[in-house]
Amino acid sequence: MLLAACSILAPLSVSAASAEAVNGDGVWIGSKVGYGGTGIFPVYETKPADTANPGEPDYWAYCIEHNTPAKTHTEGNVGDLAGYLGSNHLADPNIYGQVVWILAHSYPAVDLATFGQAAGVPGIARNDAIEAAQYAIWMLTEYPAGSSVNWPWENDDSKNAYTYLLNGARASAGMSPSDFGGTVAITAPAGAQSADSLVGPFTVTTDSAPAQATVDPATPLVDGNGDAVDASAIFDGQQLYLDLRGSTAAGSATVSASVPSSAGTGKLVSVPKTPGGTPTAEDHAQTIILVTASAHRSTARASVNWTGTAVAPVPSIGTTLLDAADDDHVLPSTGGTAVDTVAYKNLTPGVEHRLSGELMRKSDGRPTGIVGSAVFTPSTADGSVRVTFAVPEGYAGQSLVAFEWLFESGKHAPVAEHTDLDDAGQTVTVEREQKTAVKPGNEQEPGEEKRSERLPDTGGAAVPGGILIAAAASLLLGIGAIAAGRRARRRL
Repeated sequence: MLLAACSILAPLSVSAASAEAVNGDGVWIGSKVGYGGTGIFPVYETKPADTANPGEPDYWAYCIEHNTPAKTHTEGNVGDLAGYLGSNHLADPNIYGQVVWILAHSYPAVDLATFGQAAGVPGIARNDAIEAAQYAIWMLTEYPAGSSVNWPWENDDSKNAYTYLLNGARASAGMSPSDFGGTVAITAPAGAQSADSLVGPFTVTTDSAPAQATVDPATPLVDGNGDAVDASAIFDGQQLYLDLRGSTAAGSATVSASVPSSAGTGKLVSVPKTPGGTPTAEDHAQTIILVTASAHRSTARASVNWTGTAVAPVPSIGTTLLDAADDDHVLPSTGGTAVDTVAYKNLTPGVEHRLSGELMRKSDGRPTGIVGSAVFTPSTADGSVRVTFAVPEGYAGQSLVAFEWLFESGKHAPVAEHTDLDDAGQTVTVEREQKTAVKPGNEQEPGEEKRSERLPDTGGAAVPGGILIAAAASLLLGIGAIAAGRRARRRL
């Protein structure tokens, strides 16, 4: 029994998305999968970070040289038939073409269910399908036509599938790697790129349209007119752009394009006996031949960097509302003139602007209909302008707040506004009305002289109070003199 020196360490699964293997590329070979005497190798375009858990491979590979020991967990070099280091029948282009036919019509290039139906063994097990393909390849590469080999079959399913493959290959005209489609390429944009624009073009070329495109990090894809494109249906020669309109930050992105692919099938991998060494015809490990799985996708990538754009300063305004008469925040109860000084920043010098304002009731935010405006053309980005409001009677006791909106010529929406009901700086208060107090009865106010009570009118002219007082005083003096005379006469 002829057995290859390989071990089973990893489960079989379909390939992850990858780029096409190119002659001269280095690949990493994992542990073989299948029965002990037959099997296929998982092949990775780059060495996995965790070789004990490498994940799904980019390709699979069958053995070509039956009696040459295999090497795994090592690197090999991709090449074509012209660089084949072995000396068996594979060097014959006709045999090579038949081997490639087997690769294209067996598992894993064909999914297991489809292969079983085609080979007349529905429900064939994975390892039996692998065994059938491996024995058919060795029959072509190691033995002359017409030879008979008693292979150690695991069961009749693998034997019947083997017969289907070998007979089909010998009856065919053979195949070559050029017969397999699924190539894709993408070119990055040339020249400097900047934000707030359409960054591109990325040009996709493929022989297997439609391609599928993705962007990392996620960014909208558009055409040259800025219209969205269907990223799942990219045609050959299509140009793609990243829509960065409205973005000002510098950045970078990678655009990928992928297609279902059999490309890579039929490529040979030469393996050194010593890791890092150079394989030669006289000294090399077992050569293996690549096959892409049915779910394989070929992927091309292109990256771009772009610079940021300067962020235009945002216009802003702030306002201060005062009584024009005395520059305070209080108007007379009868009304007056309020002047709003509007300080602005970051305007475009030389462009006409218009300020529109209205006084609002602070109590409920309702508009008063008292409006003012000013049209001006700033010579500098920062400055101030005044808006006047004529406040009529009827607002005594109320607080009024100035709302302002700034418009740039040619623009319908305001570029800045100041509309804060709670901003004391843009508020004036109208004084309450003054009313005269009514004094009850004859109560005397502090500091007020007491008024004499008027005598009843007897029909004659009224006598002034001062004269009455003088007469009373004279009368009292006379009475005193008489009394004094009487007392003197009594003493005589």
